[in-house]
Amino acid sequence: MQHILTADVPPVLEHDDTVASHFMIGMGQLREQTEGSYLQFINEFLVDANKFIEPHFHNSHEFYYVLSGQGTMRVGDDVYEVSPGDLIHTPPNVPHSIYAHHSGVRCLAFAVAFMKPGEPSHTPVHFDNWPPAQPV
Repeated sequence: MQHILTADVPPVLEHDDTVASHFMIGMGQLREQTEGSYLQFINEFLVDANKFIEPHFHNSHEFYYVLSGQGTMRVGDDVYEVSPGDLIHTPPNVPHSIYAHHSGVRCLAFAVAFMKPGEPSHTPVHFDNWPPAQPV
């Protein structure tokens, strides 16, 4: 899993210095890993407070960019607190879920997939100790 914070990414001036870009994943950085894939979707989603997305995996690279709220993201055995400006990369076939804290969590998500026609869009899994315990 990659957990990237916008604040940790230095800007790069582009287009005759008319725009400062923060490349959270550099141009071409995932070319080899995504060769032969297709854009599966781009969406925005909201997980209500104290709820979580069903833990699952699929044959795609999936990215969540946190727009608002806070949550806990689990990708495989890695667990991170997430907040606005965070980008989380989930590699293909790695189980993952996100739990929304008291504010809920809203994300922009997109995925590039390797799935063949007729292949399931996702496979549910079970995580022990999920959702995470919240402080009182």
